[in-house]
Amino acid sequence: MRTPLIERVPVRDLKGRPLTPCSVEKALENVRTGLARWDPDGVLHLNYQPLAHRRIYRQVQRRDGYVCAWCGGPGSTLDHVIPVCWGGETSLENCVIACRACNHSRNNALPSAFVEWTGYRPRHPILRRVLAHEAEYVARAQERLKTRPLSSCLSREEAQIWVAYHLPEAEREIPPPTLAPLTRIKPDMSPFGEYFVP
Repeated sequence: MRTPLIERVPVRDLKGRPLTPCSVEKALENVRTGLARWDPDGVLHLNYQPLAHRRIYRQVQRRDGYVCAWCGGPGSTLDHVIPVCWGGETSLENCVIACRACNHSRNNALPSAFVEWTGYRPRHPILRRVLAHEAEYVARAQERLKTRPLSSCLSREEAQIWVAYHLPEAEREIPPPTLAPLTRIKPDMSPFGEYFVP
C-alpha cells in the first residue's frame, strides 16, 4: 500500500531564494500570523530573513572560538544576551556562543538573573558590557522592537515576537521572564579566558 503524498508548499525568503517546502497547514499558520504572504503562483514568501541567522551564527562561532561565554566550556549554540522575547536581535552585538546546558538553563532570563543563579563571573566582553548597563540595553531593545520592520528579523522566533509585540496589548502573549534555571547548571566549568580577543 502506498503512503499518500502530503502536499508541500514552495517557500521563498525575502530575496526570492527557495527554502525547504512546508505543509499546507504550516503555510496557512504562517500567513495567519503575519510571518508570510502568498503570491498569485501559490508560493509562500516569508516576511523575515531565516538564512541570515546562519551567517550570524557562523560569525559568532568564529569570534568566540566555540567556547561558552558563560561557563567557559565547549559551546555550540547561539545565545541571545538580551533574549529575543525582551526585544533582543540576532546580531553580533547581542549574541554569544553558549553550551547547551547554559543556554537551555538560562532560557529567556536576563543576564543578571542568570549570573545571580549560577555565580558565574563572565569575562566575555559582550556579556560584561551588557551586564554593566542591562536596563539600558533592554529598554533600547524594546524601543527598537517598536520601530524596526518585520523584515529585519533573522529567525522564526524573532519574527513571532515581533508579530506578538505589534498586536493590540490585550492580545499580546509574550513569554514571562524565567524565575529559575530550567535545567542543570554545570558548576565545575572554568570561566571565560582572561585575555579574550574577539
